[in-house]
Amino acid sequence: MSYAEYISQLIICTPAELNGPERSSLLKHIELYNRNEGIHSYLWFKKQPPLDSEDEKHLATLLDRNLIEVIHGNRFRRGGLNYALTTCGLFYILSEKQIFTGYLLSKYCENIILRLLLFQYVNENTVKNWSPTVLTIISEYLHKCCVTTKRTIEIIRSSKMSEEKERYSKLLELDIKAFAFYLGIRLTRLYSHYLSIFKKKGLIHTGELNHEEARMFNVLSEDDKFSRFRINMLKELDEAFDELARLKAE
Repeated sequence: MSYAEYISQLIICTPAELNGPERSSLLKHIELYNRNEGIHSYLWFKKQPPLDSEDEKHLATLLDRNLIEVIHGNRFRRGGLNYALTTCGLFYILSEKQIFTGYLLSKYCENIILRLLLFQYVNENTVKNWSPTVLTIISEYLHKCCVTTKRTIEIIRSSKMSEEKERYSKLLELDIKAFAFYLGIRLTRLYSHYLSIFKKKGLIHTGELNHEEARMFNVLSEDDKFSRFRINMLKELDEAFDELARLKAE
């Protein structure tokens, strides 16, 4: 996994301009794919109307633009086709300003986009169990990364000189790392907030916290990736403050 691989996967995505019905169709099928395979999901699915000719036309457009692909194995849609986002489709969705569920993000945890932007910093289980507040933070972060990526890739695609392509590729890497650093600060502040509540109340068990506080404290405490992410971020922050103090002293 590298930034070069990330860029090479996304630079082949043709900029998608979807009209209202096409976009609605894409979001609808994301919702279908986002459902857990439990009894609630089965009953929800059974209530959905069958696809009409317009739906089929929109799906054909999405397939043609490489935003979705046919998948197999969904037991709820026997006799019908099932769809999932392609890398280009995921890139399109993440570039849209909306809140993404932890379950949806975890479904695509092996995709190059989310492996680079998110799952090198936190575990899949953490994402699945995050609160709405944290999902808002994550969605904003992913949106910012993808919008910046989209804009930079357009410049790289139109560049004629290899040196210029390399320069903008490096700038994109620095931008994304800066966004990730800020994400680390926000998540660390949240973790520290829950930790301070835990200590202030002199609690012995996290069960004495409210439900959201306990859940967030537990998932972040048990996440080894987040622990490394937080430690590295704090180390970089300390080094930055030391450098600032040195410059002021000169």
